[in-house]
Amino acid sequence: MNESGNPCVFSPCRKWRYLLKHTWRDLLDPEERAIAWIALNPSTADENQLDPTLRRIRGYTRDMGCNTFYMLNLFAYRATDPKVMRAAEDPIGPENDYWIKKIAMESKMVVCAWGLHGKFMDRQDHVLAYLRELPCDLRYMELSKDGTPKHPLYLKSELRPQKF
Repeated sequence: MNESGNPCVFSPCRKWRYLLKHTWRDLLDPEERAIAWIALNPSTADENQLDPTLRRIRGYTRDMGCNTFYMLNLFAYRATDPKVMRAAEDPIGPENDYWIKKIAMESKMVVCAWGLHGKFMDRQDHVLAYLRELPCDLRYMELSKDGTPKHPLYLKSELRPQKF
């Protein structure tokens, strides 16, 4: 199995991470089968290291028969604490919507997984509105009582994405 590392797209100042791509596949498997995941905001994970959430997403993605995931976020501001992200002057980032739309169109499916804080700045509604206009397979792993797609870190490993 060959793991390619984690190519990322950052802003020049590295304040915002728009995209992280993680690929693993057998050398004899030339086909990329990718799933896009959209969480709340990026942690400090980068080109060199996956955090616990990304390792969990890799497991789900592998179990679905894919060999690549793209990690996107409602807010591109890098912070380990959502309170820090919410306090940022521009938590979304100037290029975030561009990258979400681009990768959503290139992926086998898009799994929404941002948790309760996705309602901040009406971001969940804004992103869902434009994703529903795109030709993408929009899904979630599990919904909270208020209809928000749950974050994947503490969900059961046997869950599979449901149509949004």
